[in-house]
Amino acid sequence: MERLPELAKTSYGYRNDINIKWRLAQEVIPQFRDRIRDVIEDELDGCAAGPFVLAHMDFNPWNMIIAPDGPNAGHILAIIDWEMAMTVPLWTLVCHPLWFESKGFQRKRDPQETRLFKDTYVRELQRYTTEALVLRVVQNPRLELKRRFAEIAVTSWDKAECMKAWMDKHPKQER
Repeated sequence: MERLPELAKTSYGYRNDINIKWRLAQEVIPQFRDRIRDVIEDELDGCAAGPFVLAHMDFNPWNMIIAPDGPNAGHILAIIDWEMAMTVPLWTLVCHPLWFESKGFQRKRDPQETRLFKDTYVRELQRYTTEALVLRVVQNPRLELKRRFAEIAVTSWDKAECMKAWMDKHPKQER
C-alpha cells in the first residue's frame, strides 16, 4: 500500500490530488474500520435482530423513471439499476435518501429544501404504512447515524474525506 495502485491511475485518470487522497485513505480507512463495532453494537438499536428487507442501495433520482406527462406526470414509473441491491436491516431502507440533504458528496442542499424533503417523506410514510416499527425507525436519529456510516463504508477509497468527516462529526464514545 506504499504507492498508488496502477488500476487507480488508469481508472480515475492520474492527477496530483489523487496521491493526497491515497495518503488520506491509508490513514482514515483503518480508523473508520475500527468504528464498526461502535456502530453495530448499539444496545438501543431495536432493529438489530430484524426485520431484514431488500434495499436498492443506489436509490437516487437518476435511477428513477418518471412519467413526463399525462395523468401520471411526475409519478415514478420504475426504479432501475438494481445490481447493488442487498438484504439489509430495516433502518437502511426506511431512513430518508441521502440526496435529500446533498447534491453529491460535500455539496449540501439548502436546509429549508432538505427539511421540505424530509417532512414530505415522513408524511407520505405515515400515509401509506400502518407499521409502527417503520414510523419509529424513520424518525430515529440514532438509526440515521448508523445508516450514514453504512453508506459511507461502501464508498470507494478515494472518498476517504467522507469517512473522516463522519468520524469528526461523531467522535468515538468511551464505553
